[in-house]
Formats: sequence, C-alpha cells, structure tokens
Amino acid sequence: MKKIVWLVLIVLAILIAWRVFAQIRKNRSAGSESVRSQAAIPVETVTVQHKTMRDLGQFSGSLKPISSFTLAPKVAGRLIRLLVNIGDRVVNGQLVAVLEDEVYQQQLEQANAALAVATAQVEQTRLALKAAEANWTAIKTLFEQNYSTQSEMDKTDADLAAARARYDIALADVQKAQSQLRTAEIQLSYTQIRAVWNGGGNTRLVGERFVDEGNLLSVNTPILTIIDNSVVTAQIDVIEREYTRIGIGQPVEVFTDAYPDEVFTGTLVRLAPLLQDSSRQARAEIDIPNPRGLLKPGMFVRVQTQYAIHQDVPVVPSQSIVKREGRDGVFLVEQETQTARFIPITVGITDGGYTEVVEPQLSGDVVVLGQDRLQDGSQVKLPEKTGAGESPKARAGVKQ
Repeated sequence: MKKIVWLVLIVLAILIAWRVFAQIRKNRSAGSESVRSQAAIPVETVTVQHKTMRDLGQFSGSLKPISSFTLAPKVAGRLIRLLVNIGDRVVNGQLVAVLEDEVYQQQLEQANAALAVATAQVEQTRLALKAAEANWTAIKTLFEQNYSTQSEMDKTDADLAAARARYDIALADVQKAQSQLRTAEIQLSYTQIRAVWNGGGNTRLVGERFVDEGNLLSVNTPILTIIDNSVVTAQIDVIEREYTRIGIGQPVEVFTDAYPDEVFTGTLVRLAPLLQDSSRQARAEIDIPNPRGLLKPGMFVRVQTQYAIHQDVPVVPSQSIVKREGRDGVFLVEQETQTARFIPITVGITDGGYTEVVEPQLSGDVVVLGQDRLQDGSQVKLPEKTGAGESPKARAGVKQ
C-alpha cells in the first residue's frame, strides 16, 4: 500500500513539473514574439535639402543719442522762466531759461561806477604828471644855469617819479575796473541760459526736464537735457569668442520690438581695445541713421551681423544631429532594407533650425524623430506615406 502511495505521488510530481515546464516554454515563446514585433523602431525622416546658409552674429543692447548734454546754471538764482519743455525742438543758441537777475544788475551798475571813478583818477593823475614834468623842466633849466641847488633838483626828480607812479597806478585801476565790469556782464549773461553746442545739426530736442519755474537753483543744478537723435548709437557687449570676428566699418541689422516689421541698418563705428576682467566682454558701438525719429534712446534692440554666407549647401534639421562615440552624425535610412545607418558628419553653419553638412556629401532621408533610440544598423519602421509622400508629423518636423 505504501508503495502505491509513493508511486502516485511521483506521478503527480512528474505531471506538475511537466505543466510548469510547458508554461515556461509558452511564456518564452510569447516573449520572443513580442521582442520580434518590437525590433523595428518607429521613426520619422526628412530628406536632405540644399539651402543658402548665413553665419550670423547676434547681440543685444540699448540705444543712446549720438549727442546729449545737460544744461545747468553757472550762477545761483531763482528760476523765473522755463521757455521749453520735454519733446520741444530747440535751435542752436536758443534762450531756454531765465534766472532772476536783480543782484547781477546791481553788480553791473557798481562795476560801471567803479570804472568811471578809475577813469577820472587817470585824468587827474595825468594832469598832475603833466604839471610835474613842466616843473621838472623848469628846475632843470635853472639848475643848469646854476640858479637852483642840487637838493631842489633831487626833490623835483622825486616829485616827477611819484607823479608817474600815481599815473601808472591809475591806469592799472582802470584795467581792474574794466575786468570787474566784464565779470559783472558775464555773470549777468549767465542768468540767460541758452542751448549751445558745437557740430551736428542746427536743431535738437529737449530730452528731460529736472526743475520747474520758481525753484531756487544753485550752481550746476541740472535744468534740461538736450539730445540729438538724428543718429542713435546701439551699445552692445561682445564676448571673447566673437571679438575677433567683428571690426569697425562692419554693416549690421537692428531690430526692436517697438517696430517688429522694420529692419534698421547701421555701421559698427567703435570697438573697445580691451575686454573687461569681470565679464570678459568688450563694448562696441553702432551708429544707426534715424531720419524719421522712430528709434528712441533707451530702447532695447537686437543686433545681427553676417560673418559668412554659403550658397546652395546640403543641410539637415539641427534636431536630427546626435552624438555617437563622441562624434556628431545623423542616421540615414536605407529604404530597401528599412535600416538606419549612422553617418558621422562635419557640421558648418547653423541657421534657422538647419545645420550645414560640410562632409561627407550627403543625400537621402535622415531621421528627425526617434534617433535617440537608434544604433548603427537598427531596423526602423517608417510612417505611412500620405499626399506628397510624407507623413503629417514628418512635414511638421521639416518646419521645425
């Protein structure tokens, strides 16, 4: 009986083991079928194209007027009239502000009076000198005829010298009074504040106003800023890598959000001979003609300059380029075998989402979606062709 029980148990164990083995083989077979069905990697492709590629340098900066200066009084006083305001056009030499001038008028009158007194003293000392010279001549004649003593002659010499000294002092006092008068006239003129500049056009604009009528101003208190924006200057900072690629006289294109449909042209006119230690950047300035006055100082601008242009060169979408073993390349699809072959490439100019292929000569379809999963020789699955032979997603990839 015991032997029969053991025999039944052995048979059951064999049956269970066979069932488990059969299930494992079934699972492995199903897994193999799944792997085989997933071996082809879905991808999307784009045909290699030929385009004109531009190597562009792009910078950003802000605008400033080509000329700007601040008007400030040279004398202290209360501002009684401000004749212009922000945005007004002024001509060279125009009167723009007036300070109270009572004190300076009084100083001018005092200087005139002092000059009159000094002039009268000159006349007085001149007559005295003339009398001293006549007396010296008479004494000299008497002395030569022995009718006058040496002491009288010495006294006459001293009197003549003193008269001449008083006359010279009177003349110097006149010069001093004239100088004081001129100073008073200049100080009085400083109460009339005019917009004066050298060079450039004959008209400019009031950019800023800092004070109002009635303000008590001290010397050098800013009143107005006068700007010339017939030409504006874009200030940009150039990094070390780009520094050697730009130069004075280089043409540039300028864009601003204020006028998205306008392209302004300018010329690089100044380039700093050094790079700042803190930023490793150099300041460059671009002059932009502004005849319509559209560009305003303080605007943010984008600046673009062209380093090189390559006509009709093979290009691929930049997104198709991947790295394998440290080299840039693309996956080229062989249509007959439906496999992707990795082609190392030398890249050139990148512009507008495309990259130039310098080497090798490339043609055919490159993978633009799914390339990150590929290896050289991978099986690929292409989308069904629609319309002109491309899937909608592939066409969207080209636009990117």
